[in-house]
Amino acid sequence: MAPSRPASDDPGMRRLAFVLMMSLATPAYARSEKTLAYTRADSWAASVRFLRVDEHLTIVEKDAEAGYVLFELREDKKTFRGSLEVIDAVKDGRHVVRFVIAIEDRPAWTEIEMLNRLERKLRTELGAPSPAPSPKKDEPKKDEPRPDKPADKPKDDGGPPISNTP
Repeated sequence: MAPSRPASDDPGMRRLAFVLMMSLATPAYARSEKTLAYTRADSWAASVRFLRVDEHLTIVEKDAEAGYVLFELREDKKTFRGSLEVIDAVKDGRHVVRFVIAIEDRPAWTEIEMLNRLERKLRTELGAPSPAPSPKKDEPKKDEPRPDKPADKPKDDGGPPISNTP
């Protein structure tokens, strides 16, 4: 009688386990973004300079009108493809720019750190982002009582304070 082998030594079982593990593994598709209150035209030029000069990345393709740059990041003798999108948007009634960075097969913190460095570059070159617009004077603030709405509290008539506990 031949000695029996454990199931883990069976080549067919090993292949099946490998196929199952590979089917469960999914590639990491990270994508990080940051929104800043700059003009798109100024942001575009500074962003391209940032990628090429500050980050020393190879620019593969860029389109100012569409607002994207494709680049290559070299780390540990490997090349990773990445993209930067510069998107014009409106937030709280003002024009802002959304920067979206995606780098294939790299963790999200790589993209987030790159966005933080890009923000520092923009602040250095363009100054602080424009402040949020102040509320209009004819609109009351949320905490202020409206003149057409009666106050919830009774006016002080000089008497002793009244407890609101039953």
